[in-house]
Amino acid sequence: MVVAPRKRIPKKKKIALVLSGGGTKAAAFHIGVAYALKENGFEFYHGLQNDQNISTPSARTIQTYVGTSGGSFIASVLAAGYSLENISASFLNQKPLDDARFHPRPLPQLGYKSMFRIRPEIAKEQASNFLMIKNVMGALMDGKFPSLLQLKWLRMTGIFSTAGLEQFIREEVMPSNRFEDYRPELFIVGTQLNNSRKVVFGKTAYPPPPHDPRCEYWTHIKISDAIAASASLPVIFAPYAIPNIEGEAHYFMDGEIRETLSTHVAVDSGADLVLTSYSHQPYRYKKEIGSLTTLGLPAIVIQGIYILIEQKINSTYESYRSKKTAMNEVFRYCKEAGVDQGHVDSIMQILEKELHQKQDIDIIPIHPDPSDTKTFLAEHFSLSPKKLADVVKAGYKAGMTRLAEFEFES
Repeated sequence: MVVAPRKRIPKKKKIALVLSGGGTKAAAFHIGVAYALKENGFEFYHGLQNDQNISTPSARTIQTYVGTSGGSFIASVLAAGYSLENISASFLNQKPLDDARFHPRPLPQLGYKSMFRIRPEIAKEQASNFLMIKNVMGALMDGKFPSLLQLKWLRMTGIFSTAGLEQFIREEVMPSNRFEDYRPELFIVGTQLNNSRKVVFGKTAYPPPPHDPRCEYWTHIKISDAIAASASLPVIFAPYAIPNIEGEAHYFMDGEIRETLSTHVAVDSGADLVLTSYSHQPYRYKKEIGSLTTLGLPAIVIQGIYILIEQKINSTYESYRSKKTAMNEVFRYCKEAGVDQGHVDSIMQILEKELHQKQDIDIIPIHPDPSDTKTFLAEHFSLSPKKLADVVKAGYKAGMTRLAEFEFES
């Protein structure tokens, strides 16, 4: 058996970790990936600006965190300084670890009551829905088919609210609720409901990326509000309202609807090594499982969503890979042809500007193995310690397998 040589990753100036959404399932997967990163020598920069006990980042320190939905929670607690042991103890319902080296208190456990707060408007909406459904059924019996957009009973914005999650993070998790109070850069991504715009919440504002000129950076938002907005998955959670700088309410939903894995945010922050973690791996047929049609509508819907997400991620990564290959080939040709170094630098600067990509950036995606059916079938919002432990293990295995393909220079 021929073993492929490990790809060399030169010493980097800045490392970023980009974490996808996907509920508690994604969060547990990210915890496993983080353990794999730690075992491979990576460290997690953390803490408040006024903390004098934080060491200077090394060449293997992750200094930027970008998160969406479930990934935004893990990114935030890592930036806050909770240790991986503390985070996993919280998720797996183990005895809390009071590790003063990382944080003055243990991370509390997230419960269903905090995660799924029923909207107070539901009772009023349901009372009117019964009559509306009766009228709709009557219209259908008369041979009329009303427009779906005109059916008021379909205008319910969501059963649950992420307001409970916001309160939990604000009151029990984050030592400070302000992005600017933290040493590492933390970014949380949301999607603006009424303007089809991606908004990146953080302490620094960058120009919109060339591929998405409607992207905006908001720097006046609290971390708990940003996470609640990013986690507002349509149908399950109602859009979350956040005021803009003028005080006008804007509604937000899941941050990955417009774009999955906002790696450009990490690049905008100056990162030249971007590590990404996502759990959206479509099902690949296995005889012992059979067709997803036997598992019902939920499995079919998830497969459809995962296929869409996989295509978006693959398209983005392939674009990055092909551009980098082209730039490397031009650089190699110029060197072999003896082109003056000044001209080589100018040519590479032109390519970087026109291709909207820097030559020295490396992106490493980490995701479940296509044969990992157990992770595919894992519930997205389960808080079962046993089920979450299985997903943490899957994340660790995926991370160790992927990182073994590279040789990192320190």
